[in-house]
Amino acid sequence: MSHVIIIKINPNGKIVSIQGLPSGIKGKRFEEVFEVEGSGKEFKAKLNGEIFTGSKIRVDDGHIIVLLPESLHHLIEDFPVGVVVIQDGRIIYANKIVEKFSGYSKSDLYSMNLVELAAEGYKDKIRRVYDRSLKEEGIIKEELKVRNKNGEELFVEVLATKSYYKGKPTIICGITDIAKRKEFESLFLALANQTFTTVYIIQDGKFVFLNDTSALSGYSMEELFEMNPFDLVHPEDRERIISNYVRRLRGEDVEVPHRFRVITKYGEVKYVDTIAVRVIYKGKPAVMGMLIDRTDEMKAQEKLRMYERFFREAKDMFFIIDRKGRFVDVNPRYAEILGYDYSELIGHTSRKVAFEEDLDILRENFRKVLNGENVRFTFRARCKNGDERVFEVVEWPVFRDGKVVGAEGVLRDITDRLKTERELKKTNELLRTISEINELIFREKDEYALLSKVCRVILKLRNASSWAWVVEKEKMLKATPLAPECALAEKARDGVLKYEECSCPVGSGKSLAIPIRHNSHVFGVLVLCSVGELSEDEIRIFEELGENLGFAITSYRAERDRKIALNLLLDNLEQFEDLADRLRNPVAIISGFIEIKNDIGCERALREIEKQVDRIKRILDDLRLQETLTYFILRGEKLK
Repeated sequence: MSHVIIIKINPNGKIVSIQGLPSGIKGKRFEEVFEVEGSGKEFKAKLNGEIFTGSKIRVDDGHIIVLLPESLHHLIEDFPVGVVVIQDGRIIYANKIVEKFSGYSKSDLYSMNLVELAAEGYKDKIRRVYDRSLKEEGIIKEELKVRNKNGEELFVEVLATKSYYKGKPTIICGITDIAKRKEFESLFLALANQTFTTVYIIQDGKFVFLNDTSALSGYSMEELFEMNPFDLVHPEDRERIISNYVRRLRGEDVEVPHRFRVITKYGEVKYVDTIAVRVIYKGKPAVMGMLIDRTDEMKAQEKLRMYERFFREAKDMFFIIDRKGRFVDVNPRYAEILGYDYSELIGHTSRKVAFEEDLDILRENFRKVLNGENVRFTFRARCKNGDERVFEVVEWPVFRDGKVVGAEGVLRDITDRLKTERELKKTNELLRTISEINELIFREKDEYALLSKVCRVILKLRNASSWAWVVEKEKMLKATPLAPECALAEKARDGVLKYEECSCPVGSGKSLAIPIRHNSHVFGVLVLCSVGELSEDEIRIFEELGENLGFAITSYRAERDRKIALNLLLDNLEQFEDLADRLRNPVAIISGFIEIKNDIGCERALREIEKQVDRIKRILDDLRLQETLTYFILRGEKLK
């Protein structure tokens, strides 16, 4: 049993594969089979009385143990790896594999120094490997270039470790021809640098290979080789990517491809897909992968998602129809407004929602779309509950291979807008009418004439009969002669506007009774008979009209009272003047009797003077009455 034995053990020390011994020892612990002396990477092992020098090489999933018998002439010649034993700088053993790739015979090799096999430029490197192997513990791995007997240069991978032979230090080298691998690496590099994807190898947490397209990140190659690769990963994705890297190194399955974000040197976020595998690079585990830039694709997908979200959540109604006018797709808003389920619309034409009298409009516009035109039109749609909605439609053709295969379009519900426009138009017309009525207020001087003209103006606006009443001494007097008996007008006498169904014989539908008031005093009522539906704005404007008319009537009546007061004042002035003339006469008589009292005697003169004094008193009583009347007139009060 004097030959090389190679054993692989797992991390628990159990044998998983053997070369050079019967397979029956698989599953046993190494120490159960061999007597072991020493520990560490080099040790002695004894089996069936034969002593082996052992070397332990760590690999990813355990260790490789190489056992060499102490007698070299028993080494296996057909070992599949070239084996060279060097002592004192000279080759003392080489197996058949070394003879084959070097072209030298064993006798030639035994007379040579290993350096003599080195290709140009590699002699010093071989010396350094030899010196390091003598000084350092463990296995030294290097790629070297040698020259065979025919002068051809070959790439070989050398595993060198120190051992002992006959008590002297010996270097045992395992040599593998890696020319084919080097060819593959050259081919790989050529392909990697020609591809449009980023190819990388990460080992020990650093980039050890990058192809020429690595400018994806914006960093130079020098910067990338110096930095931590995971610093390129977006912070939100970094933990996941590092975890995947560690799992791959452990040999675990990791789903590929997977997508993550990188941040470029300039802060730009890019999306990439990575396909990565675990590899052995220069004898050590690494992760090799490709990065495929998916930024444009993600932007396109995001834009597509945005359009889909817009299609699904838009407040307008979107539809897609085929060449026969059948619904292929509609957004939720379409079904929501019309009250149909999605399934009730798909496969049906617009006839399902259109009024019969509008079908010609739909057919004509669809014909234009099939001819390649864009169209815009309005039509009425019937909701599932029978309600009518008005829509503005924009429709355009869908082309495929130059042919129209259907149409797409958007419907905007303009029912409320049209209603608002109509109400706005009615409000504007009403405001113009109010302006006309305000002009009447300034021109007219009598409430009866004003209210009659107001009723005529309103008739032109609404084509509705209107009547007016004036409140005089708690009585409702007709301001418009043909006004009927109206219960609604009586209700509005309390000063509160009434808008309700009218019960009078001439009315139908809702009527509006507007109190004519000012400063909480009701001067009359204006009724718009069977006026129809009114908006809140219209009602408010009519209510303001009632207040304007109330102010006008207040002004008219104040003006009339002013004129009456003025006339009374003028009458009083005339009476004052008459009274003054009447006083002059008795005063003159008194003065005369005083002058002739000596001639007629004092007694007679005194009697005559008393008569005139009584006359003056009567005149003064009349004056007092007129003074009191004038006082009340000036205060604006009426004497009853």
